[in-house]
Parts: sequence; C-alpha cells; structure tokens
Amino acid sequence: MLSTTPQNHERLQELTRQIGVRLSRRTADVSDSMTSAIENAIGELDDGTMRSALHASVSNNVEVIFHLLSRTEEAHDLPPLPAATRYAVELARRDVSSAALRRAYHVGSDHLLARVFDQVQEIDCEPHEKLQLYHHLAGWMFQYVDEITRTVIAAHDDEVRSSHNRTARSITSSVHSILMGQRVDPAAFEKLTGYRLNQVHLGCRIWIDDFASVPDQERELSALAEELARLLGVGRAPLVVMTGRSTAEVWFGSESRPSPLDPATTAAMAAAAPGARIALGAPHPGVDGFRVTHGQAEQAATVARVSTAADAHVVSYSDDAIPVISRLADDVAATRRWVHEVLGELSYDTADAARQRDTARVFLETAESYTETASRLLLHRNSVKYRLTKAENALGRRLGDRRLDTQLALATCHVLGSVVLAPDPSVP
Repeated sequence: MLSTTPQNHERLQELTRQIGVRLSRRTADVSDSMTSAIENAIGELDDGTMRSALHASVSNNVEVIFHLLSRTEEAHDLPPLPAATRYAVELARRDVSSAALRRAYHVGSDHLLARVFDQVQEIDCEPHEKLQLYHHLAGWMFQYVDEITRTVIAAHDDEVRSSHNRTARSITSSVHSILMGQRVDPAAFEKLTGYRLNQVHLGCRIWIDDFASVPDQERELSALAEELARLLGVGRAPLVVMTGRSTAEVWFGSESRPSPLDPATTAAMAAAAPGARIALGAPHPGVDGFRVTHGQAEQAATVARVSTAADAHVVSYSDDAIPVISRLADDVAATRRWVHEVLGELSYDTADAARQRDTARVFLETAESYTETASRLLLHRNSVKYRLTKAENALGRRLGDRRLDTQLALATCHVLGSVVLAPDPSVP
C-alpha cells in the first residue's frame, strides 16, 4: 500500500504529473487508437455515420484526462465535456442503448490503462514506485470512468425521456385528429406510429382504478395491451396511447376480424392486474372503423366504470345488451328508478331477490325453457319453477308481461350490479 506521509504523497503527485505530461504529447494517437478499439469491441457503435462524433467524444475525454493528470487534479473534478455529452444524446436519438455507451467507457479505460502502464515502465523512478504509481493511476481512472459515465448516461436517459415524450405527443395529436374526423395521411401516420389505418381495428380502453397500488402505470397498461393482443391472435403490435396517468386508449389491428376473446381467460388476466379495467369496442375496418370502434369502447367503459358486479372488469360492446346498458349507465339514478319501477320487489338488493332475478333472466334468455334454465344454473327443474313463482309474486305479474322491459331491467341488474338496485327494505 502507498504510504500516506506528505513526502510520499508529493512524490506520487510529481510522478503522476510527469505521466500526464508524457501522455499529452500523444493525445491524437491515443484518441485514434481508442476510437478504433471501441468500434471493434462494440458493434452497436461501429457506425460510419457516427464515427466523427465518437472520435470527438473520445478526444474530449482523452484531453480532459491528460489535462487533469498533468495538473494532478482529482478525477471527480470534471469540467464540462460537451462533445462527450453530445455523443450520448445522439446515441439516444438513434435508439442505441446506454449499456453500449457504458461499455465504451470501460473499453476505453482498459485501452488507456495499457498506455499508462507503458509510460510507467519508461519513467525514471524506483521499481517500487512504479507499482505504487500504476495502482494510483488505475484507481484514478476507475473514479474518472465512474464519474463520467454517470454524467453521460444521465444525458442519454434525459434524451430518451424527452424523445419518448415528443413522440407520444405527436402520436396523441395524430390520433386526436383522426377521432375528430380530420384528414390524416395514412402513410405519415404509419411512419409515426408503426400502425396501419387500412386494416380492421378493435378499439379498447384500459385503465387502473387504484393507480396508487401500481408504481408504473404506463408499463402495466402496455403489458396488458400486449397480453390482449396475444389472446386476440393479433400478430402486429397494438397502438397504445396514454391519455392520463392511469388510462390508455388501444387499437388492435389485423387483416381480418380478430379471434373472439375467451371471457374467462380475459377476466382472469384483468383480475391478476391490481385495479385493472378493460373495455372493448367491436371490430371495424378502415379509418372510419378506427373512430367507430373507439367510440364503442368508450361506451363499454361506462359500464365497466359504474358496475359493481364481480365480472365487470372486462366489458365488450359486442356483449349482449351492452350498447343499451352503457347508455343507461350514463345516469345511474334515473336507471335505478326505472329498474325499481319495472321489477318492483325483485329489484331489492337482497340475496333472495338476486337468486330470483338470475333465474328469471336465464329463463327469458332461453326462450322460457325450464330444462335449459336448470342446466345453466345447475338446478333441478322444480327449483327453477319454485324460484320463478316467487319472482312473479315479487313482480306482481307474469314474466311474459312487459317482456322487453323486464328482460332489459334484469340484464341491467346483472351487468351493473348493486348500483342500480333498491335498498333492502328490511334494513333500517
């Protein structure tokens, strides 16, 4: 280990200064050879159009290193390195990862330490001083690389974020133009977004109710969109547009109508994501279809947002009665009054009324088939008849009377849940 006495420290500083001065005379040669070493070692940086920028960054670093060494200054006292920073920013603009940039500094450090070793071997000093000097310079270089990589990678990451935000704003603006009915050049739109307009579109809105439970909403929403694309059998990447902190509008594109979603699988996927809700439109082609399916997803989202039903995490505009129920969900108070008017005591928020509603709903859906109703509800036919009798007593009329209103009211209760039910009259 180096002695910490002032005399040895001064001697080490003097030897360091001499190394810095000797290396300064070889700045151009070191810069050229280091640039080649980095290009040879890292394929992502072996780009002829970027060679001058890489060389400028390398030269910037080499000049600063030799300057600091010749003045025996600390490695963390870095002056601005504009060429090095510009190169990091340009790499970010070209989608070159910060990992490649970090590796470049380690390759450059190894290359320079080999030059340093040669100079230490040639300098006029005692053998034990050479070892101490090399250890000191290796530690100094480690500190320099640590400091400069933090600086340039911060610049790289800032540019990545800025570029992402600029692109996101441009995409949002183009999508808004289409939704507002304005003319958009399909080729320009595809170049900007990577998404084609002349195909079949399935619109979707995804959001997270309890966004405080999810640290990165954008990543979570994008992951859900990708999983939906897989379930739909869509080979192309979906278009995902963040419209709020925890909401995304999504379009899935394909040459033909996408595969129907399995309700159980989709519901399980949504349930696995904390607070996730998914509303889907129906498939439609072309630019007009892009708008139409989005509007349908908006309507379905009203149901998913309002409903208290356990299976309402995923709602599709294509599901039975959803286009109508979504309109009823716009005014919950009025819908609640209408449901009570149509169903009477059958609209109460009780377990007994719920059983009767489900039985009556399935009975009407199956064209009043006792056998099919019993099969779907896993009940005996006599149990079905018993429940239907109680349901008609609660209604005060036969199920077939006011059939359309009755069937729609029952479907509304099933889809929206307790939010449209009347309070249990037995509860004070």
